Amino acid sequence: MKRRTVGKTDTSTPGAAALTVSNGSIQSRKDGSSKTFTRSLILVILALVCFVFNQNKQFEEEKLSIIRKQTIKSHDELEKHKTLNSDLKRKLDDVTTLTAEMRKSKEKLEAKLRGSNSKNTSDQNLSDKELKKELDHQNGRSDVEELKKGLDYVKGQVKHLIEEIKRTDKNAVLEKFGEGPYKVEFQLDFPPEEVPSGTADSFIIEMAPLDLMPHTVHFFLEQASRGLFDGSSFHRNARHVLQGGPISNHLNPNENVRKKFKQADLMSVSFQEYHPDFPHVKYTLGYAGRPGGPDFYVSTLDNTKNHGPGGQTAYAVQSEADPCFAKVVKGFDAVDRMHQMSVQEGGYNRLKHYVAIKSVKIL
Repeated sequence: MKRRTVGKTDTSTPGAAALTVSNGSIQSRKDGSSKTFTRSLILVILALVCFVFNQNKQFEEEKLSIIRKQTIKSHDELEKHKTLNSDLKRKLDDVTTLTAEMRKSKEKLEAKLRGSNSKNTSDQNLSDKELKKELDHQNGRSDVEELKKGLDYVKGQVKHLIEEIKRTDKNAVLEKFGEGPYKVEFQLDFPPEEVPSGTADSFIIEMAPLDLMPHTVHFFLEQASRGLFDGSSFHRNARHVLQGGPISNHLNPNENVRKKFKQADLMSVSFQEYHPDFPHVKYTLGYAGRPGGPDFYVSTLDNTKNHGPGGQTAYAVQSEADPCFAKVVKGFDAVDRMHQMSVQEGGYNRLKHYVAIKSVKIL
């Protein structure tokens, strides 16, 4: 007789074996389900990642497309404004030429009249009233009056053209550069032959309010945005101003810097814009010459009278003023450093060693 061992499971019987197999199958199914769930979760995560990636890619493409369209639109608008501005400038030049011709005609008439009167009278200083009376008598009408009407008409046309240029330039600035204020940074490089005391080598300017100086602000921002002043120099220390312009320096010797201004058709302003609410006080910027540009200057003292209306008597129209278009707001030490530098002999006060303008960038 065999003894049965108490407390142990008899796995040798068919029922026990089936139970063991059943438990293994359940565990196997659990493991399989877990693996399937894990795989499904991974696939879902991968699908989500791909979806997000594709969405981001699509968003970036749409963003780039919008930027390209805006760039093309801005370029087209700029070309349109540039063409319109050129047309207006050409008309203004024509009007200016006509004004000069009419002025010469008036002078010839007056000279002719005085010449004819010298035979009959010793008074060579006829008044305007006498001049008008004599012309009426000789010609049956007042040529002087006709000339006056013509000049008044020309003045009205010039005023209209100037207002149209201002309007188009203001719109161009808002479209390309947005709302102000507009700030621009000058990066300088002082000459190794002469390094004045101090370490400042840059300064920042803020443009004049757009409503006051729309044409000149647009003109300078276009020059700066195209990098035209990069490689130019501060070349003159006239004591009351520091003048800069397209002249090469120790960083780019013999380079024709002026060429790119000509190629961009941004050599000078269309007219001498000026506003009394933005005068030539110390540390302001103005355009030099008639018409102003591309040379500019930083005032090192109050030049309101010197460069305001009537201050530049050497030019044909003495009532005009230099355009004052910006002011230094940071980096005054750099301007003062340049003001310390020595000049060459002669009345022009050209710097012995030019200060390089490495870059002029809109902030």
